[in-house]
Amino acid sequence: MQQEKEEDRNLNLNQNQNQNWKQPRVQKLIEKNGIKFVKIGENIIKLTFEVNNDKIVLPLIINFDLIKLVNTLNPNIVETTEIINISDIEITMSSLLKDIFCDLGLAQYYLALKITKEIIDPKTILFNCVSFNNKLQSYPDDVERLPVEIMNIKFNIINNHKFTMDFDIILTDQHNIPQFSEKIIGNIIYNIFNRLKQFIENVTF
Repeated sequence: MQQEKEEDRNLNLNQNQNQNWKQPRVQKLIEKNGIKFVKIGENIIKLTFEVNNDKIVLPLIINFDLIKLVNTLNPNIVETTEIINISDIEITMSSLLKDIFCDLGLAQYYLALKITKEIIDPKTILFNCVSFNNKLQSYPDDVERLPVEIMNIKFNIINNHKFTMDFDIILTDQHNIPQFSEKIIGNIIYNIFNRLKQFIENVTF
């Protein structure tokens, strides 16, 4: 009986060790103004924040106009954007980013996404964004596709005047983004969504 208990303890210990070994490292990059930005493992970035506005019905603005708004609010980051409406629930977006990473020894990038809107339930809306090759002729010859595989944007509706947003970025396995530049890139992404958050929270119709 004692031997069986000892074997059970060893089995539980090994299971816990295996679970700990499999858990990816979570690194907090930024947390300010209600926006939390973490890196999970080597290629997952997660950003979360809450939006409040008592003057408008927030669920009504959760549509593809938010994608356009992100580009409009960030002219210092986005050089050009082309959006094609495929249907009420699908668009494609191609954005050429400004050459803001040259000081880090990185290329100028473009981002091309196939974006579909999915209503999970009355309180949850998901934008599924899949990266694809779409280097436009107007882009510089040496521009590269941003090393992103998937972006998922989930809106959790709390009530008519409040929602939370979960933004997940899955980088390519060989994304060539040096570790020393992660905080700088994190600040750029933070600024993009902080502008969106501030705009929504201060707008009145």
